[in-house]
Amino acid sequence: MYVRRRSTRIIGLTALAILLGACGWGTAPFGPVPATPGSPAAPATAAGNPTTGGVSSDGTVSTDRITTLGLRAGFNPGSGILWMDDTERQREMDAMVATGARWIALDFDWNSIQGDGPDSFRWDRSTDTVVREAHDRGLRIIGSLAYSPPWARRAACANTSHCFPTDPGAFARFARAAVERYGPTSPIPELSNSVRVWQIWNEANHYPFVQPTVDVAGYAVMLRQAYAAIKPLDPNSVVLAGATAPAGDDPNGLDMAPVTFLRSLYDLGAGRSFDAFAHHPYSFPESPLTVAPWNAFQQTRALHDVMVEHGDADKKVWGTEAGAGTGTDSKAVAPLRQAQLLQDYYTGWNGDFSSFTGPLLWFSVRDSGTDLSSVYDNFGILRHDFSAKPARDVLVTLLRG
Repeated sequence: MYVRRRSTRIIGLTALAILLGACGWGTAPFGPVPATPGSPAAPATAAGNPTTGGVSSDGTVSTDRITTLGLRAGFNPGSGILWMDDTERQREMDAMVATGARWIALDFDWNSIQGDGPDSFRWDRSTDTVVREAHDRGLRIIGSLAYSPPWARRAACANTSHCFPTDPGAFARFARAAVERYGPTSPIPELSNSVRVWQIWNEANHYPFVQPTVDVAGYAVMLRQAYAAIKPLDPNSVVLAGATAPAGDDPNGLDMAPVTFLRSLYDLGAGRSFDAFAHHPYSFPESPLTVAPWNAFQQTRALHDVMVEHGDADKKVWGTEAGAGTGTDSKAVAPLRQAQLLQDYYTGWNGDFSSFTGPLLWFSVRDSGTDLSSVYDNFGILRHDFSAKPARDVLVTLLRG
């Protein structure tokens, strides 16, 4: 996740207060909303789970059970959800479902799954459990394949998992194994068809998620090989490239701007190795609707323009991570400001950007900690104790009406 320092402008708070009043917003601890049959919050059964339908490159799923806006919204809870205790994790997932959002991004942590060696696959460490729980709740999963185990890393970054592999074929074999386990041909009934969207790495244009520097050529090779491994097993899957952070072009190679990164993928011959492009359109503390060159939300249109230039007008840009942290940190915003920004994100995404975008996922559903001085602890629409911030009820109103 990338954070940009900007001055805070409070806008639209009168309208937001009216919206929150209509929601009946309060500070009571959050609990599951009772589901009615056929409603967005009703968990799907294994036999009737709509995630078994096909997924198009804009995120559309073949089902009329879920609201259209819910299918364009979701959460990226970060890697922490993999290691929570069962009660806490399940409560977070229930909170996601209760908003009406229907997507979740989950890390498929190569470092954990194959940390014991190239012939070992420890799906049981957390991945099977988290995938099963999300799938059982009717959440559509974006599986983020990333982070190298020690045996696979390049020498230049051997001390971190945020390191491309020496052999991109090793990553492709990991991708293939993931699809074999969670895709439509899986022999495990409760996991079959649970993941139909695969993201190749995370923030591949931004240090520290790639070290020691950005390597778009290396990423292009890894992307091509992963795509070739995934598609024969699940031709109807969606493979996402990039997951770009809102970085600039750094002369030292630590960062590469999203548009530069995407153009480079085309120049390197990787344009036919992804079905949609993932982007992290953070803009906080400014509104995503602020028109400015630095605004990663506004760069979403420029990314699609690059795809149009290369004959890929039908491909979409997916927002797999966006948000704003609250608290006392200089980069944080007030809770009402967070609610306003959330409203702006989804208003813009489902308005002017709707024709060329897929789902937009909020980071995250719940604060990861309680330290108000750390912006990274406070990105949730729920506090760490599960009590609601104003943004939670704004999202529910936007998705459910």
